[in-house]
Amino acid sequence: MSSLLETINSPADLKTLSVPELETLAEEIRQFMLNSISRTGGHLASNLGAVEMTLALHYVFDFKQDKLLWDVGHQCYTHKIVTGRKAGFERLRQVAGISGFPNPTESEYDQFTVGHAGTSVTTAVGMALGEQLKVRKAEPGGDGARRKTDKAEPAAPRIVAFVGDASIVNGTSFEGLNNLGLVKRQLLVVLNDNSMAIDATVGAVAKYFSRFRLSHTYEDLRRTARNILDHVPGIGRGVDEAVEKIKKSIRMVLPPSQLFESLNVPYFGPVDGHDIESLIRLFEALKEVNHPVLLHVYSKKGKGFNPADEGPTRFHSTGPFKINGNCVESETDSAELSFTEAFGEALAELGDRDERVVAITSAMCDGTGLAAFREKHPERFYDVGIAESAAVDIAAGIAKTGLKPVVCIYSTFLQRGFDQVFQEVALQNLPVVFCVDRAGLVGSDGPTHHGLMDIGYMRMMPNMILVAPADAVEMKHALEFALAQAHPVVIRYPKDAIPSDEFVRAASDKPFELGKSILVKRGRRSVLTIASYGTLLSEALKAAQALHDDGIAVDVVNARFAAPVDEKILTGLSRRKGLITLEDHHAACGFGSAVLELASERGLDVGRVRVLAAPRRFIGHDSRRAQLMQVGVTADDIVNAAKEMLNDRGGKRKEK
Repeated sequence: MSSLLETINSPADLKTLSVPELETLAEEIRQFMLNSISRTGGHLASNLGAVEMTLALHYVFDFKQDKLLWDVGHQCYTHKIVTGRKAGFERLRQVAGISGFPNPTESEYDQFTVGHAGTSVTTAVGMALGEQLKVRKAEPGGDGARRKTDKAEPAAPRIVAFVGDASIVNGTSFEGLNNLGLVKRQLLVVLNDNSMAIDATVGAVAKYFSRFRLSHTYEDLRRTARNILDHVPGIGRGVDEAVEKIKKSIRMVLPPSQLFESLNVPYFGPVDGHDIESLIRLFEALKEVNHPVLLHVYSKKGKGFNPADEGPTRFHSTGPFKINGNCVESETDSAELSFTEAFGEALAELGDRDERVVAITSAMCDGTGLAAFREKHPERFYDVGIAESAAVDIAAGIAKTGLKPVVCIYSTFLQRGFDQVFQEVALQNLPVVFCVDRAGLVGSDGPTHHGLMDIGYMRMMPNMILVAPADAVEMKHALEFALAQAHPVVIRYPKDAIPSDEFVRAASDKPFELGKSILVKRGRRSVLTIASYGTLLSEALKAAQALHDDGIAVDVVNARFAAPVDEKILTGLSRRKGLITLEDHHAACGFGSAVLELASERGLDVGRVRVLAAPRRFIGHDSRRAQLMQVGVTADDIVNAAKEMLNDRGGKRKEK
């Protein structure tokens, strides 16, 4: 028996279905996503909760002409499935497969490549203003008078901003709402309220919604939808007048209404996000309102799959897994310790020793390894929600009182707090510790999530100290060092397992000293130095062994610091030795760039320095290992670079 999903190759195919068929299709899509993501990994829980809303939007709007803007982006799987990308899910987030986020290079139905929160309302305002200006220019008497033509002008596109996974609490979302008054045309904001970001939503706004959410039954939501629909007139019958009648009829004086109405945003809801029939009727009505409106929709993150329903945090972003009844067995569980786990263990231990240590994160407690610290020291743990800038400023305030704040955020998200890092931390020279997780290449999440810029944007700031541990032993030493400083410190590490290299572990077991590197391996009469910053040290050692086997002696240095750089790394240059720098970061403004700057200041021959780092371009989704090979920072790349440098010098020296 064929499925309905097999017949859906474009949104036009949806429009031929009845509501009961759409409900059947929603369940088929959930099963399709579950089967696909169990094989490839991906964002599961958030997508399971957004199926009906997405189908209803595509049923009502024509997003070839109209514009759908996604917030966060990881709720777009149903959208991708119905816009001709079902086959791509066989290689979801893998090379030659589709991205896990909206991507305009994949489809005309995607407007922006997005992976961060708080973007859809503001970009929707911008698109609405642009369309508004285009209409004015085309009107008689406008800047560009309309030319007489027999051709009908195309209808202005309708614009929908889809906000979800707690991104409404992000500062830019509120900035967008605050500027909705600039828009004098249609703009629909759909607020998908599922009480979850990556972790459970926190903060006053979340509690504001939560109190209201818990006080409403399913029937309440249905009644609200009916009340709205009962008072919306037919198309062309004065929709604007009906808006005020709806408000009076429903008596919208409850918390969410008060919040949005105080911003002059016409508010409707809350309604059930899994009732396709009501959603279709609501979208049909609200798309005709010629000014911005917000529809508040309740949904269940993880709907239809009990493990994701009961544990949405675990299934926010998951690797491949096996389904065994109502149980799930992960295929990616490993006995290897990750850098995140090593950080979490070390911070919890140091928090036991020093009650001045405070941990702060932005809606990613589990993702940054803070669960143990939160459990042991709940009074010193703060999750500020999707508000990275606020996390930085709060940390600055805490540091000013003499405590030791540790800010734990993914590299890609810390970019959003750049000005606060500069203004409130670096300029004040406050001892805030930034623990930058997901630094470097992150694999399947792709270009929106790579942490390839943090060295650059942090090391340009005066007073900032940058360190990178090579393994778990160094992670603890780096934290001890950072917490003892009177200056801000950045500790960066990747989303990866810690290399199980006993040699590295033994060489790393030394306390950090400001601006001091460690000579890990000395080659007898070496002709090259390999200086590795952070977690690629094991690659440097593999390369050194391969070069040794070829009769080429090299030194290997664990740099530890990108600011300040240890001048001893440059010692070889003055003795006519070559130097290769190695890092998991863009070449522009990274560790190698810092070494080149220092060498230039000292009048050394920078032509004998080779920087191995990611090129200045965006890197697509793939496995982390494949990405490291793609950008040229593996042991093989080091060996090739070393031999090229020696050939340029006219030969090599044999190790004796």
